[in-house]
Amino acid sequence: MRHHVAALIDSRGLLLPPLPGVAAEVMASSLDDDADTARLAQLIQTDQGLAGHVLRVVNSPAMRAATEIVALRQAIARLGMNRIREIAIAASLSGTLFKQPVYQAESMRAWKNALCAGLWAKEVARACRKNTEMAYLCGLLHNIGTPVVLHALGAAGPVRLAECDVVALLAEFGAIAGDLLAREWRLPEPVIATIRLLDDFAAAGQHADSVAVANCAAGLARLMLDGKLSADAVVFESLRHLNLYPDDVVALLALRERIEVAMESMAV
Repeated sequence: MRHHVAALIDSRGLLLPPLPGVAAEVMASSLDDDADTARLAQLIQTDQGLAGHVLRVVNSPAMRAATEIVALRQAIARLGMNRIREIAIAASLSGTLFKQPVYQAESMRAWKNALCAGLWAKEVARACRKNTEMAYLCGLLHNIGTPVVLHALGAAGPVRLAECDVVALLAEFGAIAGDLLAREWRLPEPVIATIRLLDDFAAAGQHADSVAVANCAAGLARLMLDGKLSADAVVFESLRHLNLYPDDVVALLALRERIEVAMESMAV
């Protein structure tokens, strides 16, 4: 199977799913200082399934809305443009890229890790005064190669590989597949650097800070999802790069409940 995946990559035969048009525009708007509420609502409204999902999230018990929100502009007014964009981008990815018929459990684990990393990345970026919107994208998209490889494995045959073999193949080819997909989608350069160099942020040049934020966020997400999140366990080289100290780590860990609530609300 390793040779099969390697051959697909070498021949550019990997199936690279298109980025949903609405997601692409919403993502671009997150980096546009001139984007406005009306335009964001209009973008999301063009996809009725996405619009409905956003409203379900906004009205979920985890959001604790006092009254039902029935319009996107109302939702944006309550939660802010940034939060609604985050929900819309996440919904687009979870509904397309991370849907895998054969390796569904592995894909869902990857999706939870991606979402959790995106949410933590915002908090890490805020702690070290970096761009939170770019941080969210870097965290959320850091492992987009995983579902691409899983799809290739599933398409190769109905027989599932052993978990250890899947893990090994993802470790070898996940970043390569993610880099190909990121370039196909024309994602921002800091996101591409994150996908390619998540564990080697020092090699990311001008994007080293963005990659370090995502590295730290991915580590926090992994520990949290494994039930091992504690100050003693958070010992990442990326923390030192970002000049985050033990007190900063304690402050970050105090945000765990906020992350858990966001995860719960966005899973509806």
